[in-house]
Amino acid sequence: MTLRKKRFWFTMITSVVMIVLFSIITIQSFNYFSQNTIREQARMTAEMLRVSLTEQMRTGVISERETLFKRLRTIPGLVDVRVMRGEPVIHQYGVGTEGEQTKLDMEKRVMATGQWEEAFVQEKDHTIYRITIPYIATSTGTPNCLQCHNVPEGSINGVVTLGFSLDSMQRTELFAIAPLILLLLVFGVCLGYFLKKLFQPMVTTAEQLKTVVENAETGDFSGRITATSTDEIGEISTHTNMLMEALEQSIGKISSRIQSLGEHGRREGDKNNLLAHTVRIVDEMVGATRFKLAVENDLDLDEIYGRLRLVLQQHFGLKNFSYYQVDNNGKHLKPVFVEGLLQESELWCDPEILINPEVCRCKRVAACVSSVDNPLICNRFCGNAKGLGEMVHMCIPMMLSGHVGGILQIVLSEDEVDQYTDIEQTAQLYLNQAAPVIEARQLMQSLKNTAMRDPMTGLYNRRFIEDYIENLTAGILRQKTNLGILMCDVDFFKQVNDIHGHDVGDQVIKGLAEILKKAVRTSDLAIRFGGEEFLVLLPDTDSEGCMILAERIRLALKENVFQTPQGPLKKTLSIGISVFPKDGNGFWECVKYSDIALYHAKEHGRDQSVLFVEEMRKDKEQY
Repeated sequence: MTLRKKRFWFTMITSVVMIVLFSIITIQSFNYFSQNTIREQARMTAEMLRVSLTEQMRTGVISERETLFKRLRTIPGLVDVRVMRGEPVIHQYGVGTEGEQTKLDMEKRVMATGQWEEAFVQEKDHTIYRITIPYIATSTGTPNCLQCHNVPEGSINGVVTLGFSLDSMQRTELFAIAPLILLLLVFGVCLGYFLKKLFQPMVTTAEQLKTVVENAETGDFSGRITATSTDEIGEISTHTNMLMEALEQSIGKISSRIQSLGEHGRREGDKNNLLAHTVRIVDEMVGATRFKLAVENDLDLDEIYGRLRLVLQQHFGLKNFSYYQVDNNGKHLKPVFVEGLLQESELWCDPEILINPEVCRCKRVAACVSSVDNPLICNRFCGNAKGLGEMVHMCIPMMLSGHVGGILQIVLSEDEVDQYTDIEQTAQLYLNQAAPVIEARQLMQSLKNTAMRDPMTGLYNRRFIEDYIENLTAGILRQKTNLGILMCDVDFFKQVNDIHGHDVGDQVIKGLAEILKKAVRTSDLAIRFGGEEFLVLLPDTDSEGCMILAERIRLALKENVFQTPQGPLKKTLSIGISVFPKDGNGFWECVKYSDIALYHAKEHGRDQSVLFVEEMRKDKEQY
């Protein structure tokens, strides 16, 4: 119920209650006064009748009592007069006439008890007041009852019943009360008018305040309240207007900018409540900023991606999603994590996107691709073929330096679409915050890889070994296994540069690097140690395994033909082999021993693989 209706009903009920109460009180008071008046009138009439009857008895004209009754009936309102004899009088004078015998129960009770009674009765649409009063014999007073009646003191000689019509009194009562009721009605109208004027400023201010607050909930802070009084209600209007002015200058501008982002991404409940939507977006922006502060302290990309994965699972409550990393040249997509599928190797999209990223629409257009409103927007999405029902997807690009550096794919069921209507906008906030950190980490990784790789061959360089070897050897010792060390050197390489030139020399180096890449396992490491020297590290490999691989590498280079301007060129390779920790307690000590074995191979004819033995170290020291 509105305040205006409450005011109306309050005024109406108050006026009606007051009129009714005053009317009831007035009527009751008038009735009380009227009843007392007619009661006293009846007693006076009964006493006058007793005295008159006594005088008639004394003067011997008792037979004329009917005339007395007729005269009494001329009293206004008196409609019935009857006198009944008591038992003592009946014994003395007889039963009398029929009219002198008791008929009413009230008369019988009064005759028996000597206590007068009264009653209001309805007879033929007329209200009658009846009162029955006893005549009690007494020797005191005037006249003396015992002078005429031979009865004991205190005997009930008889009763008199009087009946008074109240019709005239009721009419008089009506005429007397009507002006009062009319006056009360006028008072009620005046009271209602006064209450309306009293409450009008409050009602008007409350209605305007309701409108202003409702508009403020939707982000519109332009509403103002018109002050209609100078009291506290007027102060409320003034202070409310000041508050709305402050909100319009602060939150209002923020809401307008949020609104400029468009209707897409707003929850169904927020469509008419821009302020609630603004608060949500601000909360998400704060969360995204905290997310950025967290990932800035993460050690590497794997830790950052792990944190992003937790945000999608725990903060957003998503079950089905994936993230693809785009390499620097944009030619490859690498799935970083995929959630919601049974097999780890499965993707929500056609695996062709990994081979040819240009078939990925999100990668190609560098913009969000959503099938919520356009189910056929991307034909590479395979979510509906996973047996999970009808699914929709949103692919959100992460922009790094103007190009797509990653793609977040969110997959939702039809039931989840309404629950995550703003997921595209809020998830984009987190991607935008993570983007500069990821880009910085990728740049650092790239710089680190550049610093630790040989630019000519693409193999790791000596600096990489210096940074990595402690972890590698610690693992070897912890697992109690071996690390094979191959020191490779091209035979007579200086002659290649002197005779054929450095271009051919570079060709030989690159060719050997390719041979090493093809020969080693994924867990092995091929390193350009310096010049024409290459170091190959073979985890979990004993001396026999090292010799087998070394011979494979040596023969591969020996059979390889390099095409030069001067004609075909073939080269041979000498390899020295040691095993850590079998041959020495330290890694660099074992590297030195493999170099001694390499020296021994060159001293004894070159183009061979030689395992280090203790005698070689002694011979080297003697030399």
